[in-house]
Amino acid sequence: MGSIEALVLERIEGVFARCPELFRFSVRDRTGLPDHIDPTTLEGELFIFEIALAPRLGKAQYDEVYGAIAAAISAACSSWPEAKELLRGKTFVRYLH
Repeated sequence: MGSIEALVLERIEGVFARCPELFRFSVRDRTGLPDHIDPTTLEGELFIFEIALAPRLGKAQYDEVYGAIAAAISAACSSWPEAKELLRGKTFVRYLH
């Protein structure tokens, strides 16, 4: 694993550590958006999808987790521009030991 990839993964793992109810999410670019979403109405290059929480306790909890994911992705892309390519099209899943 390259050093940038390891740093990006460390940020993502930090989100899972801070959000124990999060067990999966994916990152897509405009080409990976579902057909029912008009990409011309969106800003940005990367989009967060398929957030899975257990238990899901409501919209406030979902918004909080979404914010944590978005902050980690934004920080990674700001720190390392090549992170955009590493994140695009990836699904991240909590792993259990």
